[in-house]
Amino acid sequence: MSVKAKPLTAEALAPFGQVLMGYETGVERHEFAASVENLRAHAKPNMTFMRGAVAALPVTIKAMERHDHSNQIFVPMNGTRYLVAVCPADAAGGPDVSKIQVFVAEGSQAVNFNAGVWHAPNTVLATPGEFIMLRFDDGGPEDTDLRTLDAPIEVDLPDLAGG
Repeated sequence: MSVKAKPLTAEALAPFGQVLMGYETGVERHEFAASVENLRAHAKPNMTFMRGAVAALPVTIKAMERHDHSNQIFVPMNGTRYLVAVCPADAAGGPDVSKIQVFVAEGSQAVNFNAGVWHAPNTVLATPGEFIMLRFDDGGPEDTDLRTLDAPIEVDLPDLAGG
């Protein structure tokens, strides 16, 4: 299976989460710009610094993950482009990859996945990427539900020149 990646927009990601980025309106502060949920009172904020190498070409999605009890936010620190892939759950609760949507996020766009949303692990597309990730965790197995896909999904990327 192959999926063409599109540029990330707030409207396209809205069913799955929020895109946080600058706006052309002149407003310098956006209150409550993302849904921050901790659905387990005992879980603690887990702010993590992540560094990732650029994904090898062709880029493939080999797994999907979700966090049923917390949203997950990725904030790029060094302006790198990265892959955002999301899909709804199927009837059994697993990722419905037949409905996957794949986007390229610019380094000026942070992404917040809503709790329970299936998404691909963080995948860097241009220059080694540095990110701050925030999620509520308790260190147990319910923090992350990671599923290896039966068949990898190849991503058809737009031209990444200049990225």
